[in-house]
Amino acid sequence: MQQFPEHKHTKSMLPLLAVMALLVVCFVPASAQISAGYDLFQTGSGASVDLTSIGLGNVSLQSFPIESSLGNTDTIMHRTKDIPATGGSSPVEVTALFMKSASSVTYSGQSVDVYVTVNNSAGAIPTTTLPQPDSTSSSGSVTVRSDNTFDSSITVSADVILVKAGTSVTNSANYVGHQGAPSITLTSTNSTWSATAPAGYPSSTTFPPGGGFYPKPVHNGPHPVVPSSCGTTLNSPLVNPGTAKTNATAPSQPSGQFAVRACTAVVTTQ
Repeated sequence: MQQFPEHKHTKSMLPLLAVMALLVVCFVPASAQISAGYDLFQTGSGASVDLTSIGLGNVSLQSFPIESSLGNTDTIMHRTKDIPATGGSSPVEVTALFMKSASSVTYSGQSVDVYVTVNNSAGAIPTTTLPQPDSTSSSGSVTVRSDNTFDSSITVSADVILVKAGTSVTNSANYVGHQGAPSITLTSTNSTWSATAPAGYPSSTTFPPGGGFYPKPVHNGPHPVVPSSCGTTLNSPLVNPGTAKTNATAPSQPSGQFAVRACTAVVTTQ
């Protein structure tokens, strides 16, 4: 039987080929864990707060953007623990919430606007932007599954601030009253999540998403939300005083505030 001559470089290449094969195996992407991070939301229509205790009944609320660098974000949730790729749970803290009554209401014989706020940002959002004169405590948990569904239960205890109708909530001289709002629990079951950001989702270094988790919760409760974007708001609320309106000319800034960060969307690749 004829034997073919062995090339002299074949044996010398074997170690190199083995190393290359190992590198290929090492760089095959595996399912990554979901890192702790922040979820940015805008509140949709149908939100409300029960203020029966002060004679106002059920007050309809609308989204009020926190600051222009976060687009139309009015709600920020913080997942404080990494979640394995196979699924698991993480505690959730409510970092921020900013909402305003859909219209003025009458309180103690005068017209007032109602604001509902949470500022648990440890100074990342100044109280001159998002005030919270009373102590609140909001928390919950999220359970994520590898089939891109999740459950969540979050109890929100917000602050209620009443201001003279048409005036700024960032100036305490406008306050008519303030107190803690009744706690509400928002739950979702089998809501969906994506490993990539939705179109227009704000990119924030202050409130980074962590990695690989962009939820779309369907809440059972008076606070429906959708993922935030750098576009216009669902309810076209008034611009937060001291911030610029997204995709529009910025209003004059308060003294000492020289620049406004515009919203920059996450760049995603298909």
